[in-house]
Amino acid sequence: MTDDMNTYEVSCRTCRTKFKVQLFDSHEKNLFVADKKDWYCDQCKKEYFKKQTSQLSKTHKDIGFSELEGTEKMISWAETIRAELINKVNYLKQNLTFATESDKNTSDRAFEEFFSRWQAEKNAKWWIDNRKMTVRDISKQIAEISEELRK
Repeated sequence: MTDDMNTYEVSCRTCRTKFKVQLFDSHEKNLFVADKKDWYCDQCKKEYFKKQTSQLSKTHKDIGFSELEGTEKMISWAETIRAELINKVNYLKQNLTFATESDKNTSDRAFEEFFSRWQAEKNAKWWIDNRKMTVRDISKQIAEISEELRK
């Protein structure tokens, strides 16, 4: 097959600009995808991600996080990652149960300490490098901080 056979003209859903895309399935499936998928031109995609990044950045700033440093793409990706990681921490915190009020207080202080460490991270690269952090990883770090506070 030649490239012309896999190239389809589509319209941006937002601005209706026509542009070409290459698809690599059967011709019938490609026609279906070209007709049914919501396509966005590069300019509209950039505007969408800029808006999303701005909203996430404002939300994070409101809860005490610093503005990230790095390239525009890195910051956009890091803001999304940071939001996901914050959600993991909040999920963990909401689902903990405690035997005593003292344990709860220690845990609350550990979470505050943990968040203060994250709030100090301004480099977008750090968030990208830690994107695979799981709830279990976060739980281990909180447990370590709790042990330090008990001493």
